[in-house]
Amino acid sequence: MAGRRKRRKVKLSFAGIVVLDIVIFVFFTLILVSLILVSRSNRHQAAALSSEVGTQSVIVMSSSETASAPPSITPIPVIIDPAIVDEETGNTDLEKLQETEAPTISGDFSATFPAQDTGVGTLDSYQTDTVRIAIRREQAYNATYFVADVWVKNIDAFQTSLAKNTYGTGQHEMPLDIANRTKATFAVTGDYYSAHKEGVVVRNGQLYRDVMSNDVCILRTDGTMQIYKKGSFSSIDTIDETVWQAWSFGPALVENGTASDTSGSNVRVKNPRSAIGYYEPGHYCFIVVDGRQKGYSAGMTLDELAQTFVSLGCETAYNLDGGATAMMVFQGELVNQPANGGRSSSDIICFS
Repeated sequence: MAGRRKRRKVKLSFAGIVVLDIVIFVFFTLILVSLILVSRSNRHQAAALSSEVGTQSVIVMSSSETASAPPSITPIPVIIDPAIVDEETGNTDLEKLQETEAPTISGDFSATFPAQDTGVGTLDSYQTDTVRIAIRREQAYNATYFVADVWVKNIDAFQTSLAKNTYGTGQHEMPLDIANRTKATFAVTGDYYSAHKEGVVVRNGQLYRDVMSNDVCILRTDGTMQIYKKGSFSSIDTIDETVWQAWSFGPALVENGTASDTSGSNVRVKNPRSAIGYYEPGHYCFIVVDGRQKGYSAGMTLDELAQTFVSLGCETAYNLDGGATAMMVFQGELVNQPANGGRSSSDIICFS
């Protein structure tokens, strides 16, 4: 038979089958390895993220401790004032919750101490980091008087000095001399304690005498000034470690911003005057009135002096020793013109 072709049957040898199996094995192996690598990469990323979060809170554990659940942030304790908790329900009135104010150091008046120069437009002024003094001259009630606004940054700047630096009856010295000896920049006369055997006397925190007589003016270490009327004063309850200065002369001129009744005073006519006023802790006012000088200044009555303090906005004011003793000193010189050249005294109020 012519031209007839024979068909060949393709048969794989044993070697070919082995090669095919190897190829298939390698293919699936590569797929498995790829899956493993992807899984490991995901775990590393998760671990890195966990490490970043963990740096926000670090806990040191001893070898005997075992780490358990992740630590939680300890909440800041909140102290609730019982006054704002409902007694029946025990719930807190959130509307009454307020941020606690920062504590204030007793005798530190930095918060109210003026930053600006207080002496602009005044007769004289003195400005430091701890004391600010502004003095001006005024006229009213047919009298010439001098007003000194004094700010202190702390209570230690409010000083008193004794004549001859000694306490006792009979001790006296010209106020200008006391001020110069103690290097005081500003001073006014005090209560002339040595002329009396009675009265409460405290100077720069030291108690010298505790015998009640007239109205007592007390300056405390927190800067507040209070007046205790004769008959309403108990030294046991009042004289303690918070008393910085105490004067006994009087009477009270202003209380709670209102002029006091001075009708009981034995000296109601016009006279030279010296007095202290109080605005707020760290801010005080001193007035010295010239008098007994015809054509220049007749002086003031106690009522007129009280009204002067009220017009200035003082909360409290107290009369100090006046007459020829009433003097104001500034930088080594007398500010006012005391009658008959002035008179010696036992003490001054001073600032440096």
